[in-house]
Order: sequence, then C-alpha cells, then structure tokens
Amino acid sequence: MPKLSALVISLFWAIGLTWSKNVRVTELIVPSAAILGESVTLMCSYDLGSEELYVVKWYKDDIEFYRYEPKDDNQFIYFPQPGIDIDLSRTNSNVVFLRTVALDSAGSYKCQVSTDAPTYSCVQAVKDMNIIILPLEGPQITGGGNNYDLGDNITLNCTSAESKPAAKLDWFINDQLVPDEEADDHGIQTNNKNLQISFKSLRLKLSKKLFRKGKVAIKCEASFYDTVATISKEITLLEINSASMCCSHYVFIIFSTVLSFSLSMRCLNCFPS
Repeated sequence: MPKLSALVISLFWAIGLTWSKNVRVTELIVPSAAILGESVTLMCSYDLGSEELYVVKWYKDDIEFYRYEPKDDNQFIYFPQPGIDIDLSRTNSNVVFLRTVALDSAGSYKCQVSTDAPTYSCVQAVKDMNIIILPLEGPQITGGGNNYDLGDNITLNCTSAESKPAAKLDWFINDQLVPDEEADDHGIQTNNKNLQISFKSLRLKLSKKLFRKGKVAIKCEASFYDTVATISKEITLLEINSASMCCSHYVFIIFSTVLSFSLSMRCLNCFPS
C-alpha cells in the first residue's frame, strides 16, 4: 500500500511538472536605456496554459516593488522604493507605468509569474535598465582654419557635450563612416558634476577625390546606446576656383553648420537650439 501511495504521489508530481512547462513569460519589455526624467512603460506578457494565475510580482534588484493578485481584495499593491514612481491608474496585470525615472531607477528588473493550486508553477524573466543624461547641445568641431590648398593635411577635433554615460563619437566624410582605426580616440573626461565628455580627432589629406560637386561634408556624431539618441554637427569644405590665382584650387572652410539629432524615444526639448 505505501508503494502504491508513493506511486500516486509521483504520478501527480510528474503531471504537475508537465503542466508547469506550459507556463512561461512570453515577453518582457524593459528599455535597455531610459532618459532621465522621462516616463517608462514596463510590460510582462505571459502564457499560463491551462493554469490559473495566482500572482504577478515585479522586482528591482531583487526587491519587490509591485504585485498583482487577482483573488485578493486589494489586487494592486505598490511597495515604494527609491527610483520607483508608479502611476497605479496606468498599471495593471501586465503593465507597470513609471511616471518619471531618476538616476536610481537604473537596475535589474524582474517579472515573476506564479500560478495557483494544484501546480503552483513559478516563472520569471529579468532585464536591465540604464538611465542616461543627454547633452544639452551637440558636439563641437574645432581645429580648422579658414583656407586650405589641395594636398594640405587637416586635423579636426570633436568634443562632446557633457552627458552620462559618455557619448560614443564617430566621424563621417560625405556621409561615409570613418573607421575607428583612421581616427584618434582621446578618451573620456569626468567633470565635477560626475558627467562625462568624450574626445576624438580626425586627420585627413585634402585630395580631389574627396570633393563631391565642389564640397566635402565632414560630420561628428555623438550617440548613446546606439539607438536611443544621436546628435551631430557638420562642417562643409567648399572648393573655390580662383582665376586670379592661375586657376589654383583653394578650399574655404565653413563651420556652422548643420546641427541635427534623432531619438528613438520621446524626448522634448532635449537639445534646445
């Protein structure tokens, strides 16, 4: 008889394990980078299979900050902690809406889904979120003169505005990316506000093949986490034919230029003109 009981228990346990395999987190949306002061939507989608939901819990750095328990009188519970500012009116069983993110909002976010009896399955997914402080202006290009001859060597310096983390700087010539090995990276400097500034220079020889329709466009682009934000500054070199100088080719450099930015996230007044 004891053997039969053990067999029955083992059978039910095996069935329970089979059911638990059907419970899964199908998608966890946590932005890899969020802009300081912006709102953020966290989303956890799950498939319960044939099981019944018991509770959904959210953690930041392994400390619970929110739970949804459908059978409880108080279905939605918020546990305040630094960096977590939840708008409960826009939060539900799948979504957590953070009104505004601060520097201490950065961390590891976990969604944990548990089912009810008899299986009591538990699955979870984890993703990290970083907080960035965007610069208030575009990168600066310095080092150019006013006039050049074809064949002259030019050294230009690109300095990012202060940000956190440091911007990744890239040079472009006529919209073509300059490989890192052809530019000089001068590292990162941290100022007294704990913000970072990046430096990168470009050396090139003015040759006829660089000019397209009489001009060369040189751009320095600062980017953050590749897709979150880019901001750039461009200068233009114009080729001038001077009859009074025996048709020699001179180049006049115009700094001025084109200041552009793009964001894959909503950001109002990040880069004031």
